[in-house]
Amino acid sequence: MAYVTRSEQHELIQAILDHVENGTEISVPPGFHIPRISKNRLVANDWLKNWHKFETFLKTGVPQFTIYTKGNGKLPFHSFSTLPGEQFCPGAGDCLEFCYSFKAWRYPAAFFRQVQNTILLKSPSGRAYLENAFSKIPDHDFRLYVDGDFDSLETMKFWFDLLKTRPGIRAYGYSKSWQIFLAYNRLYTFPENYTLNSSSGSKFANSKAIHEKLQALPVYRGNYIAIPSDSKMPNVIENKSEWVEWAKELRQRAKLFGIQNAWICPGKCGNCTPRGHACGNKKFKNVDIVIGIH
Repeated sequence: MAYVTRSEQHELIQAILDHVENGTEISVPPGFHIPRISKNRLVANDWLKNWHKFETFLKTGVPQFTIYTKGNGKLPFHSFSTLPGEQFCPGAGDCLEFCYSFKAWRYPAAFFRQVQNTILLKSPSGRAYLENAFSKIPDHDFRLYVDGDFDSLETMKFWFDLLKTRPGIRAYGYSKSWQIFLAYNRLYTFPENYTLNSSSGSKFANSKAIHEKLQALPVYRGNYIAIPSDSKMPNVIENKSEWVEWAKELRQRAKLFGIQNAWICPGKCGNCTPRGHACGNKKFKNVDIVIGIH
């Protein structure tokens, strides 16, 4: 049962941002108040329960949702996310049509975590919470932006200054905010512990000049390209032979897009190669990594 529609979620986000900026009132979607059945009794649905947590954040400024999520089987690293969409991803283009980040909005906690983190980035007090939580992350691989992207030069400088204080962390990410990277390069020095994958779907994708400048940056690894697939990717661990055939077909399809030597992403980070994950590995520099979208 869909308690909250996508349009209602977008309206709620704008209402929250207006509240933070101007102190205006927030009206939550009616679906928040629809109870669910649990063990043969009616209880508050998860949207309402997580909204109450988020209200506490709005009143106190103290984060109520985990800022950096700890890894799972698909992404075994700590990571950070903010809200996705044109308003928050200034380089977004065609990717808005297939962005997987919106799928996370099915889960109230994930939705409110994205909103919370987006707000934290907007103030010195919020960034102090980000810095404090970051200091407790162990030295390891770290994905900067699973959902969302660098929204400004100020935000990029904040993150890269923070990474420079933690050389033991190996950060990487996928970004379409190419113009912000170029602006940063004109003013500052990139941290040595960040690796950039230029993500397909950027509104700058047709600008050869911008992409060539991006490729010259010291943090640049290569392209990460989403290509339509006729079927869902098989689990590489549970169905290795089936995945090999699927990857072969996707590799052939990649050639139709001008990609002659594609490395197919198996969908699970961490151990996709014997030398660690490809997207954060400079040994895969200028290798086109392809993933299928279905």
